[in-house]
Amino acid sequence: GGKGYAFTTTNFDDGWTSTVQEDWVEVTKGELKVLLHYPKEGTIFPADPEPLTNAAWNILVAPRYSNLKNYRTAYISTYNRPYLGMGTATSNATGKQVYLVFFRQGSSGWIEFICPDKNSFVRQYGFDPETIRWDSNEELMNALSRMANYNKFAIAASDFKGTWTSDFTGIQQMYSVYTGNYAGMQVHQSNQTFVFGANNSYNWSILAVNGMVGSMKYDNAKSSGKFTVLNNWQVQFSSIEGKPKKYDAYFSCIKGARVLWLQDAVYKGGGYTAF
Repeated sequence: GGKGYAFTTTNFDDGWTSTVQEDWVEVTKGELKVLLHYPKEGTIFPADPEPLTNAAWNILVAPRYSNLKNYRTAYISTYNRPYLGMGTATSNATGKQVYLVFFRQGSSGWIEFICPDKNSFVRQYGFDPETIRWDSNEELMNALSRMANYNKFAIAASDFKGTWTSDFTGIQQMYSVYTGNYAGMQVHQSNQTFVFGANNSYNWSILAVNGMVGSMKYDNAKSSGKFTVLNNWQVQFSSIEGKPKKYDAYFSCIKGARVLWLQDAVYKGGGYTAF
């Protein structure tokens, strides 16, 4: 995630600093450290909260610590169920005792919070994790979930190389409100591709398929030109569907690679698209 890219560190305005590491993004502020773990096999699978949290802890956390004490798991029973693991352990790297909180919610990755003690965690995030029960207020998890946003790194012209693609598929099964009978399937599918070449050149294309199965419509478009990196967080293309287009842009990291995120800088309602 760091090799060949211009930026491997981000200093955020709120005092947090993110650094690309081999197996996670490391986020630090003062005495606090947070690891945004990259996806890894065996850490996410269908299971009750305790077996899943234990399995992920044993793969991602346990090998780097010893003398684990007062370990426990917790969860909140909601549609995007938060999973928590916590305990006190000795860091194998430093020999110091630390307080650990291990967290995942919804489709996010596992996040590891490393604090000198439990009180420092409570001061930063506003709650005692050992009091979490299945019926606790889910909003308590917002401060933990937001840490995933620190997997964010600036762009440079030298980073835009090769082919970057984005694929989307959405399917709707249709049923009659009167009879309950099956009424067909509607498909929304698109593929968008940037191919970056020498001297800031690019080729862009999009293929979109929409409609009911059996009567779907196909649309496509192509453009080429030059791109310009306006600043650390914006890039402009000379022609996308016949006119210049500016995007907000950043990278996030996964194991051994990066994801490029682009959002129309003028019409932001569509959100970011991942390439």
